[in-house]
Amino acid sequence: MLRLFAWLVAGALLAVVALVALIVQAVSATPLVPPPGELSAASFTRVKGILRANDPRRMPPGASREVRIAGPELQALLDFAARHGLPGRAAIQLHEGGAELRYTWPLPTGLAPGRHLNARAALGADGRIDQVRLGSVALPGALVMLALDAGLRHSQIAPEFALLKRSVSQVRLAPDALRLTYTWQPELLATARALALTPAEQEGLAAAHARLVDVMNQVGAGRRQADLAEVLGPLLLDAGERAGPDGRATAYRQALFVVAAQLSGKNVALLVPAIRRQPRPLALTLQGRHDLAQHFAISAALAAWAGEPLANTIGLDKEVDDARGGSGFSFADLAADRAGTRFGELAIRQPAMLAAALAGGLRSEGIMPATDGLPEPMQAGEFRRRFGHVGSPAYQQVADDIERRIAALALFSSSP
Repeated sequence: MLRLFAWLVAGALLAVVALVALIVQAVSATPLVPPPGELSAASFTRVKGILRANDPRRMPPGASREVRIAGPELQALLDFAARHGLPGRAAIQLHEGGAELRYTWPLPTGLAPGRHLNARAALGADGRIDQVRLGSVALPGALVMLALDAGLRHSQIAPEFALLKRSVSQVRLAPDALRLTYTWQPELLATARALALTPAEQEGLAAAHARLVDVMNQVGAGRRQADLAEVLGPLLLDAGERAGPDGRATAYRQALFVVAAQLSGKNVALLVPAIRRQPRPLALTLQGRHDLAQHFAISAALAAWAGEPLANTIGLDKEVDDARGGSGFSFADLAADRAGTRFGELAIRQPAMLAAALAGGLRSEGIMPATDGLPEPMQAGEFRRRFGHVGSPAYQQVADDIERRIAALALFSSSP
């Protein structure tokens, strides 16, 4: 018995040594996958198009669908995931007979500053891993697949992993695209909801929405329209006071989310089933305009939840879409996007500063600059004639003017 125990201990030690050796081989000062650049409007449009084209919620249970994702769209999804929870970053190159997947995980500063864990995986045409290379060490794909399967089956997302395995029936990799065939099961929506929001976040959003209903009903008593600041100010003030200094940033993030959902007409109950009540109809405006309130609130929430570059990209993407046949490109809307983004960043990065401003009362002229003289609306032809393209000197002149107007507001004058 003692001999068996000794052999087990020795085997375990050898396994640990082998694992450490593999990790050392894979660690490098040079990342295999460089950090992705700022999410471009084109990349975001790709991500949005994929989600829109493959929204399965109206499919009957048991129906099958094939999703085709081209190489650039697949990379856009990976870049998007790298900004929203995926540990590390990945890049994929499709080719005849499969694909090469590259992965880099920046090691924590306390563990190995400036070092990166790099790996390459060769994928077959069916999406299975043929081989993984950690540095110069090659590992058989079958062994890696077994390890991944065992790890996921014993992880916290084991139920979601099992459901995904049952739903996906075929994966095909070709030089032009990934093709994935899946069977729609309503449980997938609940799984996506659970992965998107933790129980604590769902509870916080439910509480924030309940307070939004109360504030809107109080402000809107006998009225059909109100200024956004009349609702946003009391809602954020109450959220910050309830949460205290340590929890203000999270409370502000949740409050901005429910306000943005309300203004965009989205039903938060799809993400948080505990939400039951809805406010009485009340149009929220900024400088007397509903569209400016929408742009401001949505950009603020995006900046608070996703970071400023994404919020800027989405705001610009919306304006470009409008110029192609919607309401037209509007620099006033773009100003609301930028002001909302700065507001959302302030709520997360400097919650104490926002708390002080809220205590003095929030007014629309304090969060949104005047839009006098900003060109709007312009269809695509007029926009090209006057400004050429996004980023041109003429365009940048107006964009810089918008930034100066925002920076002149006391709330943003000392914020980053």
